[in-house]
This record gives sequence, C-alpha cells and structure tokens, in this order.
Amino acid sequence: MLFRRSRSDGPARLSELEPAHKALAEGRYDIAFAVLESAARRPLGRPTQAIYWLHLAAVYALYGMEGLDNGLRALRSAVNADPKTVERPLYQALFWEFAAYQGDPAVDIKRGLREVSSGQQDAVAVYHAASALCAAGALKTSSRMLRELDGSRLPQYLLWRRWSLLGQAQEQLGKFEEASEAFQRAVAGSSGGEQAAERLSLANCLLELGEAHAAEEQLSGIEETILGQEERAFKRYLEGRSQLEQDNPNRALQLFTEARALDQGERASFNLEYATGQSLVAVGRFEEASKALARAVALAPVEHRPFAQHEYAYALVEAERPSDARAQYEEVLADPSYPHRAEAFADLADVHHKIGEYEEAQAAAEQALELEATAPACLVLGNLAYEYFRFDEAIGWFEQVVSASTAGDPAWVSAQQLLAEVYSQQGPEAAEQLFLHANAALEHTNPASDWYLPLSDHLKRAQEMLGGHSRLLN
Repeated sequence: MLFRRSRSDGPARLSELEPAHKALAEGRYDIAFAVLESAARRPLGRPTQAIYWLHLAAVYALYGMEGLDNGLRALRSAVNADPKTVERPLYQALFWEFAAYQGDPAVDIKRGLREVSSGQQDAVAVYHAASALCAAGALKTSSRMLRELDGSRLPQYLLWRRWSLLGQAQEQLGKFEEASEAFQRAVAGSSGGEQAAERLSLANCLLELGEAHAAEEQLSGIEETILGQEERAFKRYLEGRSQLEQDNPNRALQLFTEARALDQGERASFNLEYATGQSLVAVGRFEEASKALARAVALAPVEHRPFAQHEYAYALVEAERPSDARAQYEEVLADPSYPHRAEAFADLADVHHKIGEYEEAQAAAEQALELEATAPACLVLGNLAYEYFRFDEAIGWFEQVVSASTAGDPAWVSAQQLLAEVYSQQGPEAAEQLFLHANAALEHTNPASDWYLPLSDHLKRAQEMLGGHSRLLN
C-alpha cells in the first residue's frame, strides 16, 4: 500500500518543475538549479526525487561538455534514488547525450536511443535524444527528430533551443538555407546573451549564402557588452568576412587583426587564417597571403584542406613561386572528392606552362577541358599553340575562351589581349581583327598593366592600316 501510494503521488509532487522551467525560460539558471536540487533532496518519495535529479541533469546537459561532470553526478543520483529510473525515456536520452559528449560512436548512440522516438509523450526526452544524435554526428536523424517533435509539448525554455539545435545540425550538413531559417526562429524566441549567440550563428549562415548585407544587419543588432571574449572575437571575424564579401578587403584585414587580438595570443583558427589569406590576396600582398594560407592549410579540417590548398597555390603563383604552387595543385588533385578539380587541372596546366613544362601543361589542360573548365583550359592550350607559332590554332583556342566567358572576366580579357597579339603579327589583312580585339582588351585593361602600352600601339597601328576607320571600307 505504502509503495503504491508513493508511486501514485509522485507526479502530483512534481510541482517544483514549473517554477524551475519558468526560471530557465527567463534565463535565471541559478534559481532553476536551486529549485531542482532542493526538490531532489527533499523527502518526497524516492521515485519523485529521481525525476527531479533527472531534470537537474537535463539542465546541466544544456551546457554541453561544461555540464558533463555535474550532469553525470545528477544521473547517478537519480538511479540511486530509484533504480527503475533507467527505464525512463529522459534518462536514456540524457545517458546517451553525455556519452556523445565523451566521444562514444554514433552507431552506439543510435542503438541506445532506439526506444526514444519523435512520438514520445516526453518531449524533453526527445529534445535531448536529438541533441545526443547531433553531438555524435548523426545529423540527419537528429534533424528528422527535431522537425517531427511536437513543439506544443516542450517547456518554453526549449522552444527556441529546438530551432537552434536544428540550425546547428543543418549547418554542419552544409544546408545553409535551412539552417538560416532555423536560426531566425531561434533568434525570435531567445533574448539577451542567448539571442546574441543565435544572431552570430545566423550571420555565419547568411555569409555562407552570400548575403553579406543581411549578415551585417544581424551583427549590428548585437549588444557587444553582453558577449564573452571568444564571442567578440567571432563577431569581429564575421564582420571581417562581411566586409570581404562587399569588396572592402582592407577593412576586412583590420577586423581580422582585431579578432586575432581578442584571442589573446591563442593559436588562430583555420577560418581566421583562411579569410586573412583571401583578404591579402585581394589587396595584392601575395607573399603575406601565402604565409597566412600555409597556416590555414596546416590547421584545416580534412574536408576543408583541398579548398585551402587551392587558394594557397593561387597565392604562390601570384607571388611568383610556380614550382611551389605545382606541388600544392598536385596534392589537391589527388583528392577525388574535391568539387573543383576541373579548375585545379586548368590552374596546374597554367603553372606547368609558366615553368616551361609544355607537355605536362598540354596534358593537364586537356584534362581540364574534358572536365568542362573550358575557358581556362582553352587559354592554356592557346598559349601553347602560340609558343610553337601555330597561330591559326592559337586563334581558335582564344576564340573559344571568349565564347565561354563573360566580357570583362579575367579569362576573357586575357584572350582578347592574346588575340590582339597574334593578329598584330599577321599583316594588313588582319587589321580589322587586330582593331576589334585590341580595342576590346583596352576597355578592360588597367593603364598600369604591362599590356596597356602594347595594346595601345596595336590599336594605333590597326587604325593606320584601316585609314582611320574601325574596319575596311569597300
């Protein structure tokens, strides 16, 4: 009788959960901890105590790795109070969430959570199961559970966290559109320092989508005094990326420098070194850029390494170190999963050409052409034909470059310059073509360029041969 009564009285005695959840929704975590721990230690019956210990562990779980030790202690206290607690979905979800933080493999986490499904009555358990799966890298399963979760069953403090967690999972999957939508809902539901953190996540996704102005709006809505130092450094980094996207590389460099200073001498992150290198390339400081990008390559996660190496190789070429660039391109091309292999083959072909390795340049350019990097591949093949005085063949390749690119693009400008150079060697009968291509090239050639004076001379000579006109008159 007494045992049955204590079991039936348990739920009725969970009256402390509501004020604890209210305190969590208001960001008063110290009060929530105090309420739950006090209730867990009160002689309310061991099953009821166990439930309070479970909810205390759930609050610690919100802190991720930082809450691990205290969370595990609260779980053990729950089991000590009532061994049958291990059968509860919330216990199972929290047990495997903490296991995920300790590095247990995803296959074990998924197996352990088989009985915690989206349709569970205990929505808090479903949330923590999804959190466990996200921490273990089972991102698709975590996302599905979060989408199917009935939000009306969640306490208020988990409503925006549900969207934040879904945003994190989608971001890691590279689905930035979906992630930004989730983070927008998290921003709308959160406040204070928590909202600032969600704005940072949203701004990061918006930058990945190329929406620099929208990202800037989110960043400007953050009250910086409520940020921790690490968050301030991240904000500076995001502001720098926004400026870089808006073609303000010098301002971006200033912001990246501030971000690094806020790290207090900590080792710079891959993202910061990579963005710094891109900014230095944009302002033409190629030797410095190559050093920053070399550091980025050393710090790069496996999935980002070929992207960093490709950028590094470009900086090395511009710094007039083509032999060093060749080694980087060859390593990039050794990765069959790299999505920009066509461009990398074209870049490698150009490097081989610069070094004087014409056979290797031909082979790499043909590979690039096969992979449909038409404009850069044809540019190299045209240059090779020109080297061997096969002018008609060179003209054919350069014309393909013009057709495959947009007016003003670097490849288009180079092709126009080279077409003018080829036609300049073919006498009066080519005067009209010489005028056409020299004039087109000059419109997009900087007066400080080494090409500007030769093109001007070609144009003047063509006009003389054409009697001051732009074409032959009948």
